[in-house]
Amino acid sequence: MDEFYHKNIFGDVVDVNLQEEEDSPPLDKKGKEFDIFKFINAFGRRNKKESWILYQEAILAGVAPERIFFTLIWKVKSMLLSKKTLELEKLSENLVIGYHMARRGKGEVETLVEKTLLSL
Repeated sequence: MDEFYHKNIFGDVVDVNLQEEEDSPPLDKKGKEFDIFKFINAFGRRNKKESWILYQEAILAGVAPERIFFTLIWKVKSMLLSKKTLELEKLSENLVIGYHMARRGKGEVETLVEKTLLSL
């Protein structure tokens, strides 16, 4: 823990303690670190049921929806590099449009990921 002194707006010396935040990885229900790649591999295999279950486990483990979303984007991009299909291009387009709509306040990233998984 670091300590330093700072003056407030009245000129008084104030003791400021900075506590380091612990960046602990998300844990699954068994106490193990959640493996996001199991989820992404299920998504890549177009296994709707397994993807949905692993997605719910990720959310319960505390994985941020944005992290899940960007990992999905990464997987779609890598799939597009190996083979361009109309379906993958449409999926990529829908993810990007949905993300921008969420950033504008017209939806949520979590809902976008759910809709994407259920449309597999």
